[in-house]
Amino acid sequence: MHRFAHLLAFGLALSACDARAPAGASSQQQAKPAVSGQGRVGGLVIRLPAKGGEPSTYRLPDLAPVLNLLRGRLPPVERIVGLDPETEFLYLLTPKHDILAFDLESGRTDSVASGVILATVGPDGTLYGVDDQRRVTTVARRVRFVWPAALGDAPTDLFGAGNERLVAVVRRDGMRIIAAAATQAPVIRELGQGGDIAASSWGDMLAVATDSGVVLLDPLGRRDEALVRLPDHPRAVAFSPSGHRVYVARRTLPGLAVIDRFELEELDGVALPGPAATIRLDPLGRWLIARPATGDSAWIVDLPVKRLLGAVPTTWQWDLPVVAADGSVLTRQGDDMVVYRADSAGALRETGHRAGGGDDLWIVTRWHPRWGLATGAGVAADSAASGGGELLYVQVSVSRNRAWSDEMAQQLTRAGLTARVLAPSRPEEGYRVVLGPYPTRAQAEATGRKLGRPYWIYQPEP
Repeated sequence: MHRFAHLLAFGLALSACDARAPAGASSQQQAKPAVSGQGRVGGLVIRLPAKGGEPSTYRLPDLAPVLNLLRGRLPPVERIVGLDPETEFLYLLTPKHDILAFDLESGRTDSVASGVILATVGPDGTLYGVDDQRRVTTVARRVRFVWPAALGDAPTDLFGAGNERLVAVVRRDGMRIIAAAATQAPVIRELGQGGDIAASSWGDMLAVATDSGVVLLDPLGRRDEALVRLPDHPRAVAFSPSGHRVYVARRTLPGLAVIDRFELEELDGVALPGPAATIRLDPLGRWLIARPATGDSAWIVDLPVKRLLGAVPTTWQWDLPVVAADGSVLTRQGDDMVVYRADSAGALRETGHRAGGGDDLWIVTRWHPRWGLATGAGVAADSAASGGGELLYVQVSVSRNRAWSDEMAQQLTRAGLTARVLAPSRPEEGYRVVLGPYPTRAQAEATGRKLGRPYWIYQPEP
């Protein structure tokens, strides 16, 4: 509690500053608050019916439904290509190989391209789609454009890079890397036989698994390729979010090898019970999930300390399991969806469970509507999770600055408290930092008295 008192004092100081800050803050900051990339923020899960219908959203980490957040209906969907949070376009691939842009704000669906064989979304939100005629269609900032020149060959792998540049991999008589842009001549690099391939977050470096080790190369050819030799054949590769590490799963040796991208040398590896077949990373670089070579489960690793937290049952598909930005691990278990999260002691705990939906498509995101999550939607979600009844919160701060409220809630969460931010339901309200919810006023008051600081008991309007 001493630690919490210091955190709370800092948060209250922020709130005090906020009483004067809005007058000097820009309208742009007020309209679209920034989200710090350093801390954990709560996220949403979007569920798309594979056979078509109305999409739905759930809150992490408890998978409580958030009502009336999305509108519109979708046709059958085969795959989620990606999401551009700036334009709020969710790109989908249909069974007929059409790419659709679903506007999360309006619920409108528009056709982008047809006959698409491969598609991806780049780090800046640009959509890239290659059709059966090898023509490239892009959508950047809501502007659709068909490239004047087609790719020479049909690619097998596709990565989006910075500056609206596409990196395509062609596997025919070896491996060919094509770095292309709409109005520039492509840069082509030839490589021998290779296996799994991964790209850094901004597509400025590729890692290719070969029989001898891992080849690191710049798709633009600004530096020579380099081979980092490994004692066992690499099976799967993945970059850290910052791009300075490459994690490598091997065919027979247990655990993961780790390569320093800049020093071009092998570092201390990640110990696992056996060989891994697939690697997926948390977008903030804290958690890693690995698929064992046999069995339907996932190993969860705390990367900063390289410690295995445990294993959870899950089937592996292209969309799941996945680690959300708040550290939640969303898994598919049969026809059910289950969320796990590490507690303060580092143990994996189940935090959310929802029956059904195993055949549908799921995507985790930090996207929130521009108008914020209405308090009424949050209440409906909490009621569904708790079985209804009175919902009370211990409010410790309120601010019109979303970023400040998020930061304070993150600090309280790291102190072991169940903190969250409730978005305003009216324009004149602020972002409330609260603890809870609690089913009774007595429980809420008991928590408030332990804080040693001013607090309020807040009950959302029904």
